[in-house]
Amino acid sequence: MFSLIQKWHKNFGIISALFVIFLAASGLMLNHSQQLKLNTNYIQTEWLLDLYQINPANEPISFQSDNTWASQVGERLYFNEVEVGKEIESIVGFLKINDIYVLAYDGQITLLTQAGEIVEHLTSAVGVPAGMSAIGVGDEANLIIKAAHGYYLVNLDDLQWNEFDHLEALWSQSSSIPEDLKANLLRLYRGKGLTIERVMLDFHSGRIVGEWGVYIVDFIAILFLILAGSGLWMWWERR
Repeated sequence: MFSLIQKWHKNFGIISALFVIFLAASGLMLNHSQQLKLNTNYIQTEWLLDLYQINPANEPISFQSDNTWASQVGERLYFNEVEVGKEIESIVGFLKINDIYVLAYDGQITLLTQAGEIVEHLTSAVGVPAGMSAIGVGDEANLIIKAAHGYYLVNLDDLQWNEFDHLEALWSQSSSIPEDLKANLLRLYRGKGLTIERVMLDFHSGRIVGEWGVYIVDFIAILFLILAGSGLWMWWERR
């Protein structure tokens, strides 16, 4: 009886040791996640991205102005292929006034250079009206905003917001995105959708393989209990 338990104790020990090594290593890495930059480095492996279903919920929405594109992919905003915003709900419009690009979304306006560098970020604190639903260009190259409570003529130089009952404008409208740009944006979106930290956490907990992973971790925990029990029993018998 003693030799049989000793044999099983050895076999369980070898199996458990592999998991102990993995859990210890992953646990140490997760404890130093910020130093190792696990939360800012992203997985690029396609099968892992597919496993986590890293794709936008809806098709990209794009606006074109002067051969330049602004696109919403999922919750992120792109100026051509440069990410300029995240955690976005809805893009409103995109246009060019003089040498500045105007990008409107979620009650906010971002002004950008032709290279995609952010010049200024405007919110309700400086006068952006609530319920913004469209932007356009007026006759004198002024920004026109259609909002919940009326129309606004905006001078971007001094940020004067003049309210009107109605204004005519060349309104910014969404456009069909070129297929090559769409493919590149989807690749960029997927490439920043899954951190190494998240994968390590799921490996550590077993959730990487779904609900069965939890049972696998439970099984390993039971193995540890068996090892502890059999080890104590053998120690007691040898006394």
